Amino acid sequence: MAEWKAIMTGMLPRFEAAPKKLSPALGACLLIFLFACGSKGGALEVRRGTFQGRLVLTGELRAVHSVDVIVPRLPQWRTQIRWMAPDGSKVKKGQKILELDLTAVAGDAEDKRLAADKAFNDHEKQKALNASSLEAARIKVAQQEVAVEKARMEAAVPAELLPRRDYEANQLALARALAEETKAKSELAAAEEAASADASVAKLTMEKARRDLNFADEALRAMTVLAPCDGVIDVAQHPWYNRKLQVGDTVFVGTTILHVPDMSHVEVAARLYDVDEGRVRPGMKAVCRLDAFPEVPLDGTVKDVAEVAQEVPDSPARRAFSVVVDVGKGYPGKMRSGMSVKVEVQTERLENVLLVPRAALDFSGSKPLAMLYSGRAVEVKAGPCNAMECVVTEGLRENQRLKPFEAGE
Repeated sequence: MAEWKAIMTGMLPRFEAAPKKLSPALGACLLIFLFACGSKGGALEVRRGTFQGRLVLTGELRAVHSVDVIVPRLPQWRTQIRWMAPDGSKVKKGQKILELDLTAVAGDAEDKRLAADKAFNDHEKQKALNASSLEAARIKVAQQEVAVEKARMEAAVPAELLPRRDYEANQLALARALAEETKAKSELAAAEEAASADASVAKLTMEKARRDLNFADEALRAMTVLAPCDGVIDVAQHPWYNRKLQVGDTVFVGTTILHVPDMSHVEVAARLYDVDEGRVRPGMKAVCRLDAFPEVPLDGTVKDVAEVAQEVPDSPARRAFSVVVDVGKGYPGKMRSGMSVKVEVQTERLENVLLVPRAALDFSGSKPLAMLYSGRAVEVKAGPCNAMECVVTEGLRENQRLKPFEAGE
């Protein structure tokens, strides 16, 4: 027995140095064995120490920041996927990741380009017509002003120097010249107003045609999508069928086609079932292990715990709180969004409490029982437990010797 104790005691630091390789069941067996070997006569002992609670959650890995590639605004509101990067492939920023069918968009862009050219020509033509009509109106006003000055000079001759008939004719000519001048100026003002309105309409038509052309050109350029950042391609689910999108599918404006998660900063979305409500709080430390790489533990911190529990999709009878654990950089190069993760949250920490090996307690009845080394079972009041030990507040004392419960006892 002493030899086995020395061997196992020598192995324990190795397990402690590499806990990722020690399963909970093997760890429990090893602890029980060491307790049995380290106690007199193979007994387990009640000890006083520090209790560190642990709660294991399951969840999946996701990027804190992710860019969604959606179908841009299109004149026809729908298009087809012509080509896209394979699901799960690594991409670099600026690399082509998606091509949409541009046949209809290219035709629309050409129509918009012709319409824009026509609108520009019409605008220039209208400007020329307006300039010509305004110049003619201004010339007419100038001519009438000259006629008024001439008529005013002739009408200024005193009546004593002219026959009465000629004097009255000069006065009548002045009045007619003034009336013609007023009419010419009114026609000039009307021509300027009409020219301004025609120019505004032509300009608005041209600007609208240019906007339509810019929109068509942007849609044409958007048919080819480049990766906004380094990442791993995650093809989105088809909105109507239970599968991912694929080449040839028809997609509509606003439909998400690809996700490009930035895996340089990741977090874990986990579930906390309602039976453990209140045991996990923001700020608690956690150790995360990816199922794909269990040998690499990732340190994390609980960032958020939902206030309301939701139904679990695969088990509607159960409800769980959403828990977000911030992992940070994680494991660059090997992580993928959606990977399964086990999260060991370090919950309550109690100092200077009585600790009892779980193997010495029986929770099958209405009240927990502890098996004394003498063979007598006593009722105890148990507090929180982890995989190895439980806190006992009543029924036992420090250094008291116990023995493991066996089935049927």
